[in-house]
Amino acid sequence: MPCGDRLTELADHYDHTDLSDHIEQATWEEPGSVAEPMVTYALRLPKPVIDALRSAAAARGVKVTTLMREWLEERLAQAAVDPDAAIPVSALLALVAERASPRAS
Repeated sequence: MPCGDRLTELADHYDHTDLSDHIEQATWEEPGSVAEPMVTYALRLPKPVIDALRSAAAARGVKVTTLMREWLEERLAQAAVDPDAAIPVSALLALVAERASPRAS
């Protein structure tokens, strides 16, 4: 069924359906009642990294975004305790690239 036909069918259904029972069962959350507001941030990652994240998340039974948030929070907690405890991956990659390139004589 084409998308336009489906939209017309849905519009017709909701135009002629009594939803009052559903509305009465609904609950209202006051704006600002969330303990800690969330902010969306776009992050571009290489496909192999995303694939690895998906596998790790699936193994834990969580969403990729949940796993990423968990790992970021863990790393930030570590950095707060001992900022020198870890070497950034970018620094390691730069060192490997430097050592792997042929040196000019």
